[in-house]
Amino acid sequence: MVGLGMIPVLTQKLSAPLSLAVNAILIQLILHKSPKEIGVYKYFLCYISVFEEFFSHSSVFLVIVRSDRMNLPVWFIYVGDVLFCGMFGMSMAMFALHFVYRYLVVTGNVYVKTLNCQKLIVWLLAPLLYGTLWITVVFTTLHPNEYSGRILNDHYLPGKDLIIEEITYVGPNYYIGENDKESLNWNTIIGMTILDSMVSVSVIIIIIFATKCYKIVRDLAQSFQHSKNYRDLQAQLLNSLVAQMIIPAILMQAPALYLFTFPILNMGNELVGKLFCIAVAIYPVIDPLPTMLMIQHYRNALIDTVTSNKKNQAGQKRQKSVKSMPANVANVDS
Repeated sequence: MVGLGMIPVLTQKLSAPLSLAVNAILIQLILHKSPKEIGVYKYFLCYISVFEEFFSHSSVFLVIVRSDRMNLPVWFIYVGDVLFCGMFGMSMAMFALHFVYRYLVVTGNVYVKTLNCQKLIVWLLAPLLYGTLWITVVFTTLHPNEYSGRILNDHYLPGKDLIIEEITYVGPNYYIGENDKESLNWNTIIGMTILDSMVSVSVIIIIIFATKCYKIVRDLAQSFQHSKNYRDLQAQLLNSLVAQMIIPAILMQAPALYLFTFPILNMGNELVGKLFCIAVAIYPVIDPLPTMLMIQHYRNALIDTVTSNKKNQAGQKRQKSVKSMPANVANVDS
């Protein structure tokens, strides 16, 4: 039976190829099956899909990486660990920008109507800047230290045949010192306050612009200033976007706020940390599905591909049966 500790590892190993496959299919659909009305928004969708392909205890919550499983220097793995955390920060910005862009589109904003490659690059750079800030905060305030290393030696490493020199980690440890003389780690508290604020800003922007978009698209569906195809497309894009808001809210944002905040109250939980790792792993697999299934052009393309493959297989079977008929008839006659 697979232990609970191995479930996050197995989930990551299974989710990585699935995420690559699902996002590769979505990119092909976006590039070749998008309606003209979608405009340059398709490049923003591709950007998110490409990103998702790469994304593929007590008072402390740590992101831990074992160097013995990767055969790489610890310092190199540490850099990758920090960059992985930065990608989480980038995803926060992407969620928010998604809804801001949809709002500008449905309101007919001049900025979107005149959107060119230069303006699009600015939009694409915004998540990178958000991620860079996230990386800077993690690197300067959540780095390894003596007290976190002691917690790992006492609670994580026993029974794992590991020593502290074989792992690297980042994460908040809100208290430093001995058990009888603990004090608040203000460096960590400042860093986590910044990260919590960044997550909160992302959530607030999403709620505000999702509400605005819903109201506008609802009114748009009852007006006749635009074609029915345009109105249907905007409704489909909004529905898929709402689904894509709910998925990360459940899998990433809410758990992240818990993991970032509750350890300061000595209410951290290793099981919740493992569940969070599982949720982050399956997120890139699930997130593209609303776009693929809710937007009619993409859904029809998938259905056509599946049905055409079934027809081709059925045709090949019929051809084989026809070719075998003369031999069978000859055998009966004889």
